[in-house]
Amino acid sequence: MWRFLDDALNDLEVNPWLRLRNRAIRIILSPYKLFMSILVVTGALVWLLTGIMAFTAFTLLESLPHFEQLGMEGAKKDVVKHLEWRLREADKPIKVNWVDLEQVNRESLYAIVMSEDGDFFNHQGIDYDALINAIGENIKRREWSFGASTISQQTIKNIYLTSNKTLHRKLKEVIATSRLEKHLTKNEILELYLNLVEFGPDIYGIHDAARYYFNTSTEQLNAAQGAFLALLMPSPRKYHFTIFKNKHMAKRHKRKYRRILQDLRFKEYISPKQYQRYLTWPFFQ
Repeated sequence: MWRFLDDALNDLEVNPWLRLRNRAIRIILSPYKLFMSILVVTGALVWLLTGIMAFTAFTLLESLPHFEQLGMEGAKKDVVKHLEWRLREADKPIKVNWVDLEQVNRESLYAIVMSEDGDFFNHQGIDYDALINAIGENIKRREWSFGASTISQQTIKNIYLTSNKTLHRKLKEVIATSRLEKHLTKNEILELYLNLVEFGPDIYGIHDAARYYFNTSTEQLNAAQGAFLALLMPSPRKYHFTIFKNKHMAKRHKRKYRRILQDLRFKEYISPKQYQRYLTWPFFQ
């Protein structure tokens, strides 16, 4: 019998897999040891997942622009680089005509703001009520189209992000927009936006739009012309042809045009007399 035990012990020393199996059996048979082993394994998994999440969050935050370092001048350079890239892709002359906000007529400026983001000067970059409503609509329709983007969000998306309609892209947009609002003034953001936005096929910025559509300068643009440009902005390439080239405004465009002018009159950006005159402004002659 003693010889049998000696042989068994020798087998344990020689065969590590046998030792591991016996240890596993002892752990299973001991509730305390089993509980402690589960804690060790799950704890390691929790720390691993925590590390992965922390690394992902760090990578995400570092991939977005730091406006405390960029400032207005850095953001302006990014806009110019983006526009030069767009023009190069379209095989167009690479020339960006930048205008300061002070060079844009107040009437036309507010016409665009009232059309695109009426609460621009009041919110902190994100209209959370509209965003939640948009997400609710997306869930209901089972698609991710979002919408409800403020001027600040549109600025970030156009310069730094893709047009992919995903939750990840939207999250990046919200974070970058918060940074933008924190470190730049509303007027600076609006200046970036007006120089960046597309008003027609490869027509970027309000300077080029004023020249192309009205053969005038941004200083001379009035509220009627600003409202007309606002009509084109949701789909500038499409509406360039349907509204401008074909000289046809659909009923919904006429309603929107009137609503913009009504908002301007209500906010006292234009007088009642100007309102009546702009209602019949001769765009198509």
